[in-house]
Formats: sequence, structure tokens, C-alpha cells
Amino acid sequence: MTTGMRVFLIIGSVLSCAYVLRKIRKSKMKTENSLFWIFFSGVLVLLGLFPGIADWFAGLLGVQSTVNLVYLVIIFLLVIKIFLQDQKMAQNEARVTYLTQTYAIDRDGEKTDEGTGD
Repeated sequence: MTTGMRVFLIIGSVLSCAYVLRKIRKSKMKTENSLFWIFFSGVLVLLGLFPGIADWFAGLLGVQSTVNLVYLVIIFLLVIKIFLQDQKMAQNEARVTYLTQTYAIDRDGEKTDEGTGD
């Protein structure tokens, strides 16, 4: 891995980790969501500081270029993150649908009680 790529990985991951920590301090990001990004930054720092790890994995997996392996790892982790976010979004949509239906039934019951004159 070239020195430029290593420096880019280290600087980029440190800046992203600092940004996530800043968002946590301002209470604009949940801690559970930030753990992924801190882990992600940590992996990139490790790959930047110890390029031998990436070289070894690239040789083990038969990837021709170490940089290709780094990009592959980044893409893989981001795909996992998108999948997990999609699962959460589907759960939240189901909850909103349930709450909307429950609210509509409750409101309909209130209107029916008002109309009976009891």
C-alpha cells in the first residue's frame, strides 16, 4: 500500500471519528449508531498504520492489489450498515402503521360514543 493511501486512511478515519464524537457530545447522534462509525474508523486506522495486515489478507484472499482489498472491506462494511438501517426502517414503518391504525380506531370509537347521546 502506498504511503499516500496510508496517510489518507489515517487522516480520513481520525477526522471521521472526531466528527462522530462531536455529534455524540452535542446529542445529535445515538451512541448505538456511533459505535459502528467508531469501529469503522478504527479498522481504517489499523489498515493505515499496519499495512502488512492488509497485504497479508490480500495475499490470503488472492486479491492482486492491497488497495483493492481496502476498498472491498470499506464497501462490505457499508453494505452491512445499509442492510441494518433498512431493517430498522422496516420495523419503524410497521410501528407507524400499527400506531396509525390504533389511533384511527380509537378516534372512531370516540366519535361513535359522542353520537349516541349517552
